[in-house]
Parts: sequence; C-alpha cells; structure tokens
Amino acid sequence: MKNRDKSLLVKNPLGNWTAQDFIQTCWQREPLLVAAAMPDIREIIGKKDLIAIACEPGSEARLVLTDAKQKNWQCEQGPFKAKHFKSLPASHWTLLVQAVDQWMPVVAGLLKKFEFLPRWRLDDIMISYATQGGGVGPHFDHYDVFLLQASGKRRWKIGQRCDEQSVLRDHPDMKLLKQFKTTAQYDVETGDVLYIPSGVAHWGTATSDDCITISIGFRAASHGELLQMALNKIASQLPESQRYRDTTAAIDADPFCINAHAAEHVLLFFKNLDAEKIKQALAQALGEYATEPRYPDHIDAEKIITMSRLNHLLHRAAGKKQKYLAVKHHPASRFAYRPLDSKRAELYVDGETHYTSLKLAQAICHLQINPGLMRQEKDKQLLLALVNQGSLLISASAEMIS
Repeated sequence: MKNRDKSLLVKNPLGNWTAQDFIQTCWQREPLLVAAAMPDIREIIGKKDLIAIACEPGSEARLVLTDAKQKNWQCEQGPFKAKHFKSLPASHWTLLVQAVDQWMPVVAGLLKKFEFLPRWRLDDIMISYATQGGGVGPHFDHYDVFLLQASGKRRWKIGQRCDEQSVLRDHPDMKLLKQFKTTAQYDVETGDVLYIPSGVAHWGTATSDDCITISIGFRAASHGELLQMALNKIASQLPESQRYRDTTAAIDADPFCINAHAAEHVLLFFKNLDAEKIKQALAQALGEYATEPRYPDHIDAEKIITMSRLNHLLHRAAGKKQKYLAVKHHPASRFAYRPLDSKRAELYVDGETHYTSLKLAQAICHLQINPGLMRQEKDKQLLLALVNQGSLLISASAEMIS
C-alpha cells in the first residue's frame, strides 16, 4: 500500500456548517448533503488497497453482486483470494471492507475530522469499491453514518423512516427493504459528503466505475443491550442468600398458578433496588458497550514490559520538553472515560472498567501521559496493564536508547 500525505485530510466534512448548527439542525434528525466538502480525499485509498485488505486473513469483507435491474442480489463473505477479482463481471458488483482504519493509518486520520461528535460513539470506517451499477440495495441502518465520496460518482436515493416493523425481502444474507419510498435523490461526486441519520432508508448505486465511498458510522447501543448489561452488573452484586420468599397471599389455591400477589412480590424487590446503583450500572454499561472492540483478537501487545522498564520510560519522558510518554492507542482498541467527581473517574478500555484519577483517565484517552500523574503505584499498575494487554502501544521513539 502506498504512503500518502496526511495533509490531504485538512478539509472540514461539514463544509460551511458549524458543528453547533449541524448538531442542532441535522444530527439524528435529517439527511444533509455537503457538496465538495473534502475535494482532496481522492488520494486517500484506491481499488488495489481495498482488494489487498480484503485478501488479508482476519479482515472482514463482502462482495455484493446484482443484475442490471437490481432485482437479484448475491452476497459473498471474505477474506478472498486475489484471483477471485479477475473473474468478476465488468459491472454491477461492490466490494465492502470493514474497519479499514485499523489497516491504514492515513484512513484512521479521518476520524479526527469527526471529533465534533463524541469519539466514543465513532465505530469504524467501512470503505466500498463499486463498478458501474454496483450497490448494496435498499436498506436502513441502526446507526448514523457519514458517506464520503472518495472517487467516481454515485446516486443516492433517500427513503422513508424505518424500524424493526419495516418489511424486509426474503434474502438469506442481506437485509433489503421490500418497499422503498424515495423522498430525495442526490448525485454525488468526489469530495461530497452525505449524512444519513439512523433509521432513514437509503439506496446507493454507482453511476460510474471506480466508485469509492467511505462510510463513517456511529455505534448506538439499543436500550435492551444496555439494560441487559446493567442488570447483569446489579445481579452479580446481590448475595446468594437473597431469594424469593412466599407471602401468604402468593400461595394460590391452584398449585400451578403464579398469581398476581406472587408477581407483585417480585416487582416489589425491583422497586427496592438502590436507585444510585441502577444509575451507576447503566452508566458503566454505556461505557463498556461504547468501548467494546469490534475485533478483540486483533489487540495484542507488541512485547511485554516489566514495571522496571516502565519506570525507566517514565523517567526518560520526564526529562523531555513535552514530558509525555510516547504511546499510541492500538488501532483496534477503544477508549472513553466518565468523571465521577472533580478528582475521580471510570476509565473504559476495550469493554472493561478501570477506576483511576480524572486527570490520568483524560491523559490516557488523549495520549498525553505525563509522568507527574503517576503519583500512586496503582496508576503505574494500570498503565502497565494497558500496555501489556496491547491496548496501549509504546512508540518506537520511547523505546530508542537514550
């Protein structure tokens, strides 16, 4: 893969819109097309790059093929063999590759352009390459997405609002809408950015060859997922000795009947749960869900270091002008934090919760780890654990001999 100049990523994906105006007017509400928002994005990735990733073990890729009338759809799962792409038809197919940001640092750099929204909501960068007529059909997503046109042309049809009641076609591998009611249509070119809120139907079709679209999605936990995670946390804290007990009224004349009194007795137990514990469990569930890695198997330490080695690196960093430990986040890792008060915080890393100081949690998330923050042994133990589990990577500059 080619090395590309990161200065290509200088444009604002919102164009002339301010972040505040976009959030108040469009975010999670209405689609928005920003023409020519990122005109220099063409050089960021090409067809050969995507095919190379799609052929890598551990990559997640799909091939979607259709016919000229877009009536029949076929989906193949990767990884693929390079020779497979030589046997594809001249048109009407699309290659989609997930998490390209984890394979190409220059693509990962795009994420910084969307930090006007919560970073912990950002999911991954999926990129598609399509020949003329290619697409993935009429569908909707349960997440907000920005669609950056990096090359070629595509026609986007915007449709109705959808939910779990929307009727889907009978297809074994694809969730295609049975009905699509076009409410707007956009013909996009290189540099255009189209925002589509969660639940809004959309249907994109390449109107030229070499059509590359970059999709930046924002993960959103369902209430059911958060509730299940929170209840699991609460349940794990309850002693085994706390169990259901009959009341006199709950013992029905029919020995097979669970009567209203029995059900009400269980409900009373839930009503008596500590409200603060429920709040903490839900907040912690949100943090752990938001940082759950998409590909946990990709996270691995480059090498295991000792506490002695970490102390040496911290000592060296303290003598530098910037006074920051040279580390970086693993491309597959996710970080967030939640302040508990003015001094303490919960740090969420790859789906796990860690208790630490607010300043250290912020420093780890922003990669501004000042040795002066390591005032307690537990702070160093946390940092060492994150390095040795692979979530934090020691930069080569830090490892160089003084």
